[in-house]
Amino acid sequence: MSNILSQDHIITCYEADANQLMRPTAMLDLMQEAANVNASTLGFGYDEMISSNTAWVLSRIYVKFLNTPKWRQKVNLKTWHKGVAKLFYLRDFILSDKEENPLVLATTSWLIIDMNTRRLVRNSDLALSDTAIHAIETPADKVVLPVDVEPELVRKHPVTWSEIDTNGHVNNVKYAVWAIDAVMPEDIKERPLKEILINYDAEVMPGDVVKISRVRQESEEGIVYYITGKVDDKQNFAVKLVF
Repeated sequence: MSNILSQDHIITCYEADANQLMRPTAMLDLMQEAANVNASTLGFGYDEMISSNTAWVLSRIYVKFLNTPKWRQKVNLKTWHKGVAKLFYLRDFILSDKEENPLVLATTSWLIIDMNTRRLVRNSDLALSDTAIHAIETPADKVVLPVDVEPELVRKHPVTWSEIDTNGHVNNVKYAVWAIDAVMPEDIKERPLKEILINYDAEVMPGDVVKISRVRQESEEGIVYYITGKVDDKQNFAVKLVF
């Protein structure tokens, strides 16, 4: 359909990890740019939004890595706007190989904020521009932290200038970088990431110091990490990683 963006891509060396697999954060980078391009094509991209002093902010991401692509592999990324579910504007992604076999599936939930007040606003016109197909049918869920488990403080991270994006806050991909860097090396070295679920609860701003904590569990899903980030004891994000 005409409102589906399709982009070919080759996994670069700087998008690959020590195992020569695409970094999970590289997938998130590709998704971010594709969403921007597709939204602009559909008439609600950055330029159109900023003219009314509004901007898109990502609220939730759920990504399933079926078969993580390798360095130098040719891939194709498709994305489309799916309309509205409650407060969220939904967008899905499929990364496929050259034979059109799906490699990575993702669904994302977005909000619109007023750039001055930083409060949520609504745009009902965007509910009409949807595509009724799914990479993942159910919208990204809430990260539910384990009960009766005291998170382990991993580090206190001062926000750096390179982490700030065009909306004046920490870019959404940086939260995934912080979460993955909080995983024990022996877990991430030998096990591919199967799923990542991110909840963005509040903006992280320049000058903030983020307390990053983790809970590690073993379950039927695999090895599961719950990573949280807090500024002044207020939770700003929560991440679930499944290896």
